[in-house]
Amino acid sequence: MLDNSEDIVIIDNERLTVGHLNKIKAFAANGTAHYPISTLNAHLLSGWKWNTIVGYNAAVKKFIFFKNLSGNHNFKLPASDKDIEDFCFWAGRNLYLNNSYKILAGSIKKYLCGLKAWHTFHGVEYPDVSDKRIELLLKASSKVDATLPTKPKKPPIMLKHLIWLSNALFPGGDIDRTIMDLAIVAFWGMARIGEFTYENTLGDLNKENSILTSDVRIIKSAIGEKAILTVRNAKTAQPGKPQQIIVHSLNNMICPVLAIKRRLDEANGNETSLFGFYREGTRRHLTRTIAVNRIKLVLRTGGFEGLLGHSFRVGGASLRYALGTPVEEICLLGRWISNCYKLYIREYSDEDTQESKRIISELNELWEED
Repeated sequence: MLDNSEDIVIIDNERLTVGHLNKIKAFAANGTAHYPISTLNAHLLSGWKWNTIVGYNAAVKKFIFFKNLSGNHNFKLPASDKDIEDFCFWAGRNLYLNNSYKILAGSIKKYLCGLKAWHTFHGVEYPDVSDKRIELLLKASSKVDATLPTKPKKPPIMLKHLIWLSNALFPGGDIDRTIMDLAIVAFWGMARIGEFTYENTLGDLNKENSILTSDVRIIKSAIGEKAILTVRNAKTAQPGKPQQIIVHSLNNMICPVLAIKRRLDEANGNETSLFGFYREGTRRHLTRTIAVNRIKLVLRTGGFEGLLGHSFRVGGASLRYALGTPVEEICLLGRWISNCYKLYIREYSDEDTQESKRIISELNELWEED
């Protein structure tokens, strides 16, 4: 809770609420004890992106859990050198201490960033633990990690999946058609589902953190039309610097520009959620949970398992790579500024590539016939 309810404090351009605090209880506390957050500290929180704070909270929760298991039920900041080293040993895989709470060394490194931020937030000094010792601890754990079976990469959404989704969702109601259009735009725009969805189904939108109908520009291009979407809640966006997602028109049923036009027509000229719909005069916004669960269910009925909401970004990038699109263009459209684009590329087999080319050809032929 805040120590002065009359002050307005902003988190990602929203007032800090009890709902926010409930999601970061561990980070907001300076140990196992909870106390009211000052409005100054609440304002300080707005220096981080909300998703970053939630990630830091996960790190603190694991650390507090570790302290509780160690018998210290009344921990209070700051942590000691020994606390940090023992946490790395407890959480990292090794040959001497076995428990069910082990995580990858890379994850521990991220958690340590969260613990440092936790100390900063509460105005206490992070322990002067030797970076070399921590580095060696994590290196030793990473060697054990390397002996484990490789975790399968997230599979990509392919054209065959997008066609299945479109055919299954189009005959449905308003929500299914909204999800269909979202899926089409996310695939071709190499976007995250979360960039196109909303916190709540009903009510006013946080206009500084939601994609709206007013965030769309459709202009003529050399090959037809292109739509430019401005997104401010992108995971990799810098504060105050929105990103643009660009999609080009296609001569077939899974054209992303047509999908966007359908959303604009449905909004009837109002400034509101781009991916939403009216039901009995009330605007309903599409949430990530609803969209992902529906997509997974529809894909499962087609015998497609293991595909996730993030698979659209992976899918759009992988298809372009398989079809020979220059890496520079993939990075530009996918908003990657480094080699991290490689994390999203899944190699197509020759069969997958030929099937995708065949699907595109057949879709274009069907469109010409219509």
